[in-house]
Amino acid sequence: MDYLTFINRTAKSDPAAPPIQFLVSGNDAVVRSHVFRDIICRCRENSQAIVVIDDTGTMDSVGCRILASSGYRIKSGMAGGYCLYNPFTIGTMKEVSRLRQLLSTFEWDEKQKGKLLSYLSLIRHIECIRNVSHAPALTPEKITEYSTVLAMEEHLQSLVEAGLIDERQRMALLAKYAECCSAAADLEDLLPVLIPFIKGEKIAPNKTNAPQALWFCTGELGEDETIRTMAIQLIQFSLEEKSGENITLIVFDRGIGNRKCILDLLKTMPEHIKTHVLSEDIFTLCDPSTLAMILNRFNTRIYGRHLAMESCEAIEKACGAMDVVKNSYQVTYDRRWAANRPWDILMGNNKTESYTQTAPAREPRYRKEMIMNLAAGSGIVEFMGNTSVFTI
Repeated sequence: MDYLTFINRTAKSDPAAPPIQFLVSGNDAVVRSHVFRDIICRCRENSQAIVVIDDTGTMDSVGCRILASSGYRIKSGMAGGYCLYNPFTIGTMKEVSRLRQLLSTFEWDEKQKGKLLSYLSLIRHIECIRNVSHAPALTPEKITEYSTVLAMEEHLQSLVEAGLIDERQRMALLAKYAECCSAAADLEDLLPVLIPFIKGEKIAPNKTNAPQALWFCTGELGEDETIRTMAIQLIQFSLEEKSGENITLIVFDRGIGNRKCILDLLKTMPEHIKTHVLSEDIFTLCDPSTLAMILNRFNTRIYGRHLAMESCEAIEKACGAMDVVKNSYQVTYDRRWAANRPWDILMGNNKTESYTQTAPAREPRYRKEMIMNLAAGSGIVEFMGNTSVFTI
């Protein structure tokens, strides 16, 4: 039976079932590509924009060809030109927290974070004086205008000449700038890395007949964990801002290496954001207790063939056990001459048959040896507590 048939039949028993979010684990490319195609078809039917985090390799993949054949316009998010999220918007505590999280990725200490917040607050205060009607957004261009002492003095002097502040206020603001200006140099070193992800067009659903798919190939960054984490953080912040919009996130996980950024994404991504994960081995991502929390996020889990016996054993446990009753049959023959007359042999009187049924015993629903030897295109689907073996 196909896994979609199983899911549809099971879903009919619970009309209040939540939207399907897929977690696929296994090194069977046939299963992964087939599930990915079904995800894309669902998104296409609903005209959903797609954001892909590909931590496996390059954009020249089967996934891109599937997207293109479904009518999606594919654009590389790593090439720049898209504003994922402006981290310098610090109007609320949530926005301040996001900036601090981003700075932690670059190993800034608390003192550096505090100085940068003071520096940005000062620039915001000066801009509010200049534009009394509204508080302007802090953009990289605006921040760069205040990056030197000379530039700051010129801005303050222009405010004095415009009659917006007096000389005493100018000196006070200049003194405040002297206290936190060291953050300007640190931020200037950070901007070249941030700008490709915070300048350009906003991510938004395309209402035309050809919805777009933004493909972020973080796998191209190799072992540069800092840049990978930063890019994924900005993608997450962007999706959280657009949680009510028609956007789906798809994550390709390579199954090996340092994947802390993927783990942090799955741990902190709000549940209401539509997310699908296709991993070559999700069970190597983290320890079992944390993994249980990750698995609980996805109501539809598909397991294909795995190479590691430890992962197969984890799937065996995840699928649970069932009661098994075993029957045994035994025959005892009487070899004495008196019991082996022709009539007794014909009627079966020369033997004793016994049937035995053991007490129910708990055994794995799917053994790890069976999981390791699944054929290509075969797997196990788990949906709403029910499991089934399927073949594509």
